[in-house]
Amino acid sequence: MEQKDIDIIRALQNEEFYFELNPFAKIAHKLNMELDLLLERIKQLKEAGIIRRFGAAMTPHKAGFSSNAMVTWNVPLEHENEAAEAMAAHARVSHCYLRDGFEGFPFTLYTMVHANSPEDLEVVLDELAELGNVKERRVLKSLKEYKKSSPVYFPEKM
Repeated sequence: MEQKDIDIIRALQNEEFYFELNPFAKIAHKLNMELDLLLERIKQLKEAGIIRRFGAAMTPHKAGFSSNAMVTWNVPLEHENEAAEAMAAHARVSHCYLRDGFEGFPFTLYTMVHANSPEDLEVVLDELAELGNVKERRVLKSLKEYKKSSPVYFPEKM
């Protein structure tokens, strides 16, 4: 792998760039490259399998939400898809999954819900229950959040 590819990968994993309106232009400028050349090289690295995917992640706290919860819903099997689609479309739901229930825990629809306060969370949950026509839910609040981080390839030398 060429040094310029390593420099590109280092720049792409630097989260500070993603707070920019035009992050790739900022990266190209930092690397002293033309934007077109940078984008073409990123495309080549992706096609070669060196870069597998791009993903954006924003923590709820940084987005201004102070009350967050994983909520499981007991949805009748014949209404699962309809309820999941309705809840997934809600602006305060960041994740929505259908999973198999199991003995003693019949909840099959999981949503990650974000709100401004505990009271606001209850309002959002009531909205979701109505949207999905679901009566029974379990709210699973985190006891502690551990830092989530992405792998760092080619770290800068100390």
